[in-house]
Amino acid sequence: MTVGTTRTKRRLGRFLRPFYERSGLKLDELAERARCSRQTASRLFTGDNLPRYHLFTSVLTVLGVEGDDRDRALEMWEIADAQQVRVEHADRLPSPYRRFRMDEAEAVRERTLDTVVVPGLLQTAAYAEALSLGNRKHWTEAWNAKTGVAERRDRQELVTRPENPLILHALLDEATLHRMVGGRQVMAEQLDHLVAMGRLTNITIQVVPLSAGAYGAMSGPLFLLDFPEEDEQDAAYVESLAGMATVDKDDDVVRLSAVWDGAAAVALSARKSVDAIKAAKAKGP
Repeated sequence: MTVGTTRTKRRLGRFLRPFYERSGLKLDELAERARCSRQTASRLFTGDNLPRYHLFTSVLTVLGVEGDDRDRALEMWEIADAQQVRVEHADRLPSPYRRFRMDEAEAVRERTLDTVVVPGLLQTAAYAEALSLGNRKHWTEAWNAKTGVAERRDRQELVTRPENPLILHALLDEATLHRMVGGRQVMAEQLDHLVAMGRLTNITIQVVPLSAGAYGAMSGPLFLLDFPEEDEQDAAYVESLAGMATVDKDDDVVRLSAVWDGAAAVALSARKSVDAIKAAKAKGP
């Protein structure tokens, strides 16, 4: 199953929320006047759903959205209705991770910080399969290592597509180069793959050396996404044992961006990072 993006729907919801708040209406009152369900109205503001056109225009009328604001709202509705980003296996992905995949598919730049394993966008198939096997106790339904590898391969097309590839700036803790995942051969291939991916013009890989000591965000992976629209805020995601989590507050996104900048400041240069990766391969386990 593939599903469409929700980011443009969330943009529309954020645009309309001030009109709703100024209206003084309760959600039930709005739904009754617009002749739609309470759930339809609620999901419009959260960006979880896009109502049909006639219901949407009815909501605009009830909220008193007029003139240029109405034109802008209708334009945003059309964009949200037309824009679809395909995410394979979406129906079998956890909801927070599915939202991340949708946002990532629309981003123009991604900054990551990984402290435990090589990030997904830079993993070989064998490395990804070994990680999936390590999580086999947590599989649900028909999800398995092969499906995990296929999902990862679909995601990686973002950085290798010929037109407008995703710009990736990945910070890797040095520990990720030495953690044995899948055995000697798998790790050797993975390290070679990092060097090869680092040669792509849209990818920058920097290693945060062990000698840097403690730095921010050492507790888990961090993802920062930049979008093409000037008025669109960056998106931040963090990952823990509980899974992927969205960072919704703007102040927290700014703080996490500063954390990433701090880690980048103590990381090796891209050239020296290649040397560190090659040294890790030569040293072996």
